[in-house]
Amino acid sequence: MRRQHDGKLAMAVERSLELLWGDRSRPTRGPKPGLSVDKIVASAIEIADTEGLDALSMQRVAARLNFSTMSLYRYVPGKEQLFDVMMDVAGGPAPDLDDLDGWRPKIERWVHALWARYQQHPWMLQVRVSGPPVGPNALSWLEAALRALSETRLRHEEVLSVSLFLNGAVSGLARLSTDTARATEATGRADAPAGDPAPGYSETLASLIDAERFPTLLKMVSAGVLRPGSAAGSAIGAGSAPDVEFGLQRLLDGIEVYVEAHDPTRTRPHE
Repeated sequence: MRRQHDGKLAMAVERSLELLWGDRSRPTRGPKPGLSVDKIVASAIEIADTEGLDALSMQRVAARLNFSTMSLYRYVPGKEQLFDVMMDVAGGPAPDLDDLDGWRPKIERWVHALWARYQQHPWMLQVRVSGPPVGPNALSWLEAALRALSETRLRHEEVLSVSLFLNGAVSGLARLSTDTARATEATGRADAPAGDPAPGYSETLASLIDAERFPTLLKMVSAGVLRPGSAAGSAIGAGSAPDVEFGLQRLLDGIEVYVEAHDPTRTRPHE
């Protein structure tokens, strides 16, 4: 049973690789009816952008293109492969960092571009990632981060770890931002006026917590840092964009300290 599962998984990966790196203009079988993988993917991205990932199906894409659902399967074997190509196409190529001097400005631009990508296509944060990046665009993002961080003279494994952590930090914060924004849009709680029966997150906490059990949290609420418009409030309950820049700079500060401490060209005090 395990061997059969592994075989199906390997076949699914192979099909995705063919779509990501091969000729996407031709169907896998049958005559060419004026359709292409790129048209299918573009239509699917439009649906996901405007209606969300839950609204996406092969039937919806086919209807949008005025083709039968079976016609799509001649180009894209299944929804899993469609997601793989959608993620790579929507992600686009990595930003050009060559005009910047130093690893830190390059990583800053990389992070800001990654954040913008998730804001443009929030559904990307909902797609279950089944493995490491393999698409040409996805690999270009990894390459750009690795190239910038390689200027630090850290070991290869450290460079890879830092790049993966940066990617995870940005995607995690973007997911938190989009999830709370979606919840806010559905309930209207964050924008509720004074006296509204559905108060915002800060007001809800104030009515629930006490100084004995949550002393630090109560101080934060009383200081107003969780209200709509504040950095912390935006991050965990107010529904707007969290202060990415502050977190980014502190993260890079820590990396910079580590880089300086492990730079093999740096003169040690005892030397």
